[in-house]
Amino acid sequence: MSAAECEARRTAAYRLSAYEGLPRQVQVAAAAALEAIDQGKDAEMVAEAMSELRVTVYEHRGGL
Repeated sequence: MSAAECEARRTAAYRLSAYEGLPRQVQVAAAAALEAIDQGKDAEMVAEAMSELRVTVYEHRGGL
């Protein structure tokens, strides 16, 4: 994962975790993705956390 891609993922995860208008499950998944990125976990773990975030957003899209 490139530095630019990592920064873009981090920015998206941060914004989602901080936005109070989102369902709590989305905020939690975003925070987990942000944590994986910030802790420098391997690319596979970051991709897994981002995938979980995408699924959670998809599941809650009706209420967004």
